[in-house]
Amino acid sequence: MMRKQSDGDTLASLLSVVADLLRGDRHSRRTISASTGKSLPTADRWIDQLEEALPNIRRLREANTTWLVYDARRLPSHSAATGACVAASLGALFDGSRQERNLKDARDFVLRERGETYSDIERKFILAPRGGESALPEAGDALDVIIDAILESRRLHFGYTHNDGRVQALTIEPLSLVVFEHQFYVLAKHEDGRAFYPFRFARMTKIEKLDELFAYPSKSEYDPKSILAQGFGIHLTATGPVEDVEVLLSGPWASFALTHRWHPSQRAMRLSDGRVSVVLQLRICEELQTWILGFGEHAVVVQPAILVESIGARCEKAASIYRKAMRARPSVGGARRHSGEHGVKLRRR
Repeated sequence: MMRKQSDGDTLASLLSVVADLLRGDRHSRRTISASTGKSLPTADRWIDQLEEALPNIRRLREANTTWLVYDARRLPSHSAATGACVAASLGALFDGSRQERNLKDARDFVLRERGETYSDIERKFILAPRGGESALPEAGDALDVIIDAILESRRLHFGYTHNDGRVQALTIEPLSLVVFEHQFYVLAKHEDGRAFYPFRFARMTKIEKLDELFAYPSKSEYDPKSILAQGFGIHLTATGPVEDVEVLLSGPWASFALTHRWHPSQRAMRLSDGRVSVVLQLRICEELQTWILGFGEHAVVVQPAILVESIGARCEKAASIYRKAMRARPSVGGARRHSGEHGVKLRRR
C-alpha cells in the first residue's frame, strides 16, 4: 500500500523545484511531475503559484512546451503583463496622438521582457469609444503637449473658446487630464484662483507648453476625485450645497438602475411597487436636470423640493411645446385618409 505524502514531503518536493530553478535549471509540468511524483494538475497549480509568488520567475514557450525559468533580471510580474494588455486597449481614446502608440509599446515591451506571447491580442480587449474625442486625430500633437506639461508640472498657454463663443487667451497650471464620456478635459485652477475648472480640450487652440514650472498642490489642497464627485458630470460651476437627490425610475429604467452606476455616491433600492429609488449626493446643476429629463415619463423627482419644481416646470413647458406642434399638423389618421383620397382621384383619372 502506497504511503500518502505528508505536508512536509509536499513542501520538500516544492522546494526542490524552486532550488532547481534558482540554479538555472528549467521545469515544465511534465518534468515537475516526473521529479516529484505529483500529478500533472498539481504541477500546473505549482507553476501558477511559483510564477505569482517568486520574483523573476517567468514562462518561456518553446514549440509545444511551456517552461518555467528563473531570470536574474528584474522582470515585470505576470500581473503587470496582464494589466499592460488591458491598458493597451485604451489606445483608441488617444487616436492620432503619441499616447496611442505608447500604450501598445508598453504592452509589447512587458510581454517581450517576460517572453510571453498571446495570439490575436489586438482583438481580445476592445474599447468602444462613445463617439470619441472630436478633436482627434487631427489635434493629436496638441494632446501630447498637454500630457507632457502635466507630467512635468509646467504651465500651459492657449486660446480658449467659451460656450458663448467668446475667445480668451489663458495661462493655466494643468493639474489633471480627465476623460469624461470619452472626451478630454484639462482640470486646472480657475482664473479667479478660488475654484477648479475643466477646460475642454476640443476648445483649446494654439497650445504652448511654457518653461515655467509650478508647484503641484498637495492632496489636501487638490483631490480631483473628491472635486468631481460633488457635481454630476464634468462641469463644476454649481455652487449650491451638496444634498440628497432622490429620483424614482420605472419601466425598463428600473432594472437598469440596479446594475448601472451614474455617480460614485449612488444608492439604488427596489420599492414594493416595482420602481427603483436612486439617491445621489451632489450639487444640483444643469447636467443633473438634463440627465433626469432624459428618462422622460419614467422618472419622478422626490427630493429636494427645488429640483421637483424645476423639473416639473420644464416638463410642463416641453408638453406645451408638443401640444402646439401637434395642433399645427394633421393627425396620422387624417394624413392617411387624405393620402388615400388623393390616391383614388389619381386612379379615376
